Amino acid sequence: MIKLATLLLGLLTFAAQAHFPLLNCQLTAQQQQLSCVAGYSDGSLAGKVTLNVFNYDEEPLLSINTASDGSITFTPPKGEYYIVFDPGHESPAEFDYAELN
Repeated sequence: MIKLATLLLGLLTFAAQAHFPLLNCQLTAQQQQLSCVAGYSDGSLAGKVTLNVFNYDEEPLLSINTASDGSITFTPPKGEYYIVFDPGHESPAEFDYAELN
């Protein structure tokens, strides 16, 4: 019984470590809007969270809130930027505009 409990605890610890944030973005068909979805590596969506947009000098450009399913569509800033999804309990997920090319 103790061995089974130890095994289960080990599996739960592994599952908790495998849960990290993800941020996927793509341009809409008209390429004027950016659609992003924040979620986690286990396939769950982030829900209502804040995404922060920075320029390459790390100056904040936008702070935007996702819908309850972790999605958002918005007009991206001009120039170079990156978007950060920081859930606070893991390393943040980032999306760089250069990934759109």
